[in-house]
Amino acid sequence: MPADLPRAAPLFDSEALAAAASHADDSHYRWLATSDDPEAEALRAGLERCFRLAGARGGELRRALQHERWGQHAGALGHLLTLGLLAAQGWRVASEPEMEGQSPDILALQGDVRMLVEVRSVSGAGAFPWEHRKATGRGLTPDEREALAQNVALILQRKADIYRPLVQRLAIPYVICLYQDKDTEISSIARELLYGRTASLEALEPRDPAGGAFGDDFSDLRHVTAVLVFGRLDTRGGELLLQGELLENPFATSPLPPVARFPGLRRYALDPALKPPRARWAGLRPQPFELGA
Repeated sequence: MPADLPRAAPLFDSEALAAAASHADDSHYRWLATSDDPEAEALRAGLERCFRLAGARGGELRRALQHERWGQHAGALGHLLTLGLLAAQGWRVASEPEMEGQSPDILALQGDVRMLVEVRSVSGAGAFPWEHRKATGRGLTPDEREALAQNVALILQRKADIYRPLVQRLAIPYVICLYQDKDTEISSIARELLYGRTASLEALEPRDPAGGAFGDDFSDLRHVTAVLVFGRLDTRGGELLLQGELLENPFATSPLPPVARFPGLRRYALDPALKPPRARWAGLRPQPFELGA
């Protein structure tokens, strides 16, 4: 992350700490802002670095991080960590720039490449339901997974529809980013939606590129370059490590050029060597990465 960014007021300044003290004992924001839990301390430090990238939009993100109703805090957390992820992957970022009457979440630049990124945290309203699943050892029921899949499908379609005219006018790559926190279901659900379902094992699961929403004319996702799914990992010492996957659209009108791909993310992309061509994982999963100094 660049070291010469202008200094800004801390994300967790005195007003933010006062707001945290007014929250209930089980509040996620109170834990994040005040706890000496190593995980909270690491996340807090990482968010402070990300906050330096937020520019004039930082105040809005600080306020949203403090509000747990309707999952506003999860949205702010996802937005901030996406700024950090992009910077760690070599992109310069601008948060919510004004562009022809719209304000997409992030404009990312790398060399001559410009890219729009829309971020959405996939969470419950003011809760992190996967934490409950982890604590109880109970996975999703088929009905719960189907409901989650429908929610993810609605998120992707809405993000695609809102920015379709802008992306088409600008003719630049457009990535929809799903922040899953520590969930383990979102990426596989997104692959099923975008490429179609398969009964094969994950390691041997090439899919027909026309089998899901990417290839569906009704969904009309050709302006969407890729869907990026990422989150935090559980670590023994509470360290902040991120891991993510880039699900590339084989029909994209503005694909990412090779020089602008994300080296720290696992890629799911079309493999033209397969006959007929199929989409599958490209290479091994990269190691989890930090946000940088």
